[in-house]
Amino acid sequence: MYGDNTAQLRDALTSLMQLGRNSRGSDDLPADAIQLVGSFRHSITVWCQHGVRASNPSTELGETTPRTRGPAEELRVRLAEARVGYTAPLPTVEQLATPHPHHVVDLWRQAARGAALGEHDFPAGLSYGDVTDDQAMTVLKDAAETTRALTGLDRRYATAVSGWEPIVEVNLLGRAAVVCAAHAGYGEPDYAVDRRGWRPPVRLADGPTLPLLGGVLQAENNLLVRLGYQPDGHSLRLILDSQRIVSHHASNLAQAVSGGGELAARWVERAETYTLLVDQTRNLRGLVGHGVAAAQGALAAARVQNLSPNTPIEARALRHLDALFTHIDRRIADTIAAGADDRSYLMRIGIPRADLSAGGAVKQQRSRHIPLEVPPGAPVLDTAKTRLRPEPAEPHVPVGSAQSRASFTRSIDPSQRQTLHPLSELSL
Repeated sequence: MYGDNTAQLRDALTSLMQLGRNSRGSDDLPADAIQLVGSFRHSITVWCQHGVRASNPSTELGETTPRTRGPAEELRVRLAEARVGYTAPLPTVEQLATPHPHHVVDLWRQAARGAALGEHDFPAGLSYGDVTDDQAMTVLKDAAETTRALTGLDRRYATAVSGWEPIVEVNLLGRAAVVCAAHAGYGEPDYAVDRRGWRPPVRLADGPTLPLLGGVLQAENNLLVRLGYQPDGHSLRLILDSQRIVSHHASNLAQAVSGGGELAARWVERAETYTLLVDQTRNLRGLVGHGVAAAQGALAAARVQNLSPNTPIEARALRHLDALFTHIDRRIADTIAAGADDRSYLMRIGIPRADLSAGGAVKQQRSRHIPLEVPPGAPVLDTAKTRLRPEPAEPHVPVGSAQSRASFTRSIDPSQRQTLHPLSELSL
């Protein structure tokens, strides 16, 4: 996530700033280590460019002058000029992953590693269209403060490290970073952006069946993975019925756990939702897709039915099951909506006339298949949209986000190191 990667970047740079002031850890670097540090600095600069670009895409318009540039665009231009002046290439994966014996170089490696991992956050939910204005300003301020740290370290290394390659026009870059950080810090920051970014994908839980509720969690996890591929119409109905069964029996298990009453009530409502969906998809048809997800749903239903109501259940396992339910509901709603859009799911309706082409003495009613979105629309679409998509919860701010950034800013500017709540003379 964005918060984890930027925290690693800030912590390593903070340690480097403290080493630069309080010890002599960088004046004995060999030539190959200096080259490696230059590569790590290059990687951090690339991350700063991504941060500026993601928070303000208008900086890519070009054809501007120093008089017409805004703070973000000026920082982008100065970062690009700094990269052009670098001779050290970007670090390899081995260099980022292998610890270095020299403490200073390893701190640079940790910072570059956080920056390299952080580059994956921007296309995974941190683009300008995916974040709020306050979150975009928070990302911009993070990039500006990181640039300030780079320029501060560069000035020290230029005088203390023999053979150090200084940043081109470091004073202009530092000034642009200071102005941009002040500009982005005018409003209230939104640290909920730390919850955004790249997350590892859900993987299949292979291996033998886990005992007790773990087997249900295993099958539900695999169902979530298999729902990445569209099931056919019959398999979709089997999946809906399996979730009805799992929700019903899981609610009985939750009632026996201390503090599980809220989950039990929620899962009873979920079972009612899937009962309604099973009824509304009685005439659903669709040949596009496969049935591997239905097999995992059947496993989950069979395993939860075999559990005794007196089975000892941990509260943590119930929370994991509830999280899986939320993701599965959202995935099923997306699957139904996608099947309606591309018309891979159709609804069979009866026509008030006999099917004379059918064999036998008894003639059945004729029927035809229509798309789900044909007016007045299939009820399953409204149910999936309103009951399987919970209202987005208020974004949770990670603990320590504000403190981490405040400590980083104080390490860059020593003048800001002061007591947050000084004692008044009247309190003595």
